[in-house]
Amino acid sequence: MKKYALFLGCLIPQRLPCTEIAARKVFEKLGIELVDLQGYTCCPDPIVARLMDRKMSLALSARNLSLAEQHGLDIVVLCNGCFETLFEANRELKHNPKLRDEVNELLSSTGRRYDGKVQVKHVVEVLYAGNGVEMIKKHIERPLKLKLAMHPGCHLFREENGGDIMRKPRMMREIIHATGADVIECKNDRICCGFPMMQADEEWALKNNVLPKLVCYQHAQVDGVVVPCPTCNLQFELGQVMLRKYGERYNIPCLHIVELLALAFGFSAEELALDIHRSPVLQLAQKVI
Repeated sequence: MKKYALFLGCLIPQRLPCTEIAARKVFEKLGIELVDLQGYTCCPDPIVARLMDRKMSLALSARNLSLAEQHGLDIVVLCNGCFETLFEANRELKHNPKLRDEVNELLSSTGRRYDGKVQVKHVVEVLYAGNGVEMIKKHIERPLKLKLAMHPGCHLFREENGGDIMRKPRMMREIIHATGADVIECKNDRICCGFPMMQADEEWALKNNVLPKLVCYQHAQVDGVVVPCPTCNLQFELGQVMLRKYGERYNIPCLHIVELLALAFGFSAEELALDIHRSPVLQLAQKVI
């Protein structure tokens, strides 16, 4: 049985626990054991934290990585932002001994140490690894006859040493296809969801990031949007609500890829607590059932 340390981040436990529920059910079905990291903290934020205090940001990441090292397990994350932060910190500290020593000096007061012995994996990579797509197909109890859009999110394109930035998005597309769903392509697929810009200019982010994508999705008459990131999920769901004050009305379901798999594996909307969503994911689930 494969085993990973599960890093849930901040948003999933606080605002989208349905994603955690789905992830645990999906991994159990696939025979992948998840070990909880007791006492983890924010990853931290991949954009703001490093600009405020780079070394402290790395120390926070290193502490989280050290928790996985304690178990001797690689980390699986369900969030693009957490993936970017932990992946980048792991890469930088592994290849910079001087900086690693400085960070470990900061960590010494907490009784922890980072040694660079683990890898950081996005959930899409873990689901795809080996013959993952074939394993997924074997567990499909409810083929999804859906037309779906796919929003990869910015940080899913992160690859080490200038690698193939489309590698994980291709994996994600294949995983969605494995459920029986069709994936439409949109010219705006690679546009950011706008979450970082929301902190500076809400109206600009809604109209120039969220809205163009929603226009494309509605024109294509999709049944829903699949994301690999809770931040993107919230941005699409709350963005549709917030756009109403600017005269725009959209009501497109948005869900995490693990929730899509859980539905295809036969779990009910009630078991997955899909009523937590702010977009009509329950309507999408009813189409499936």
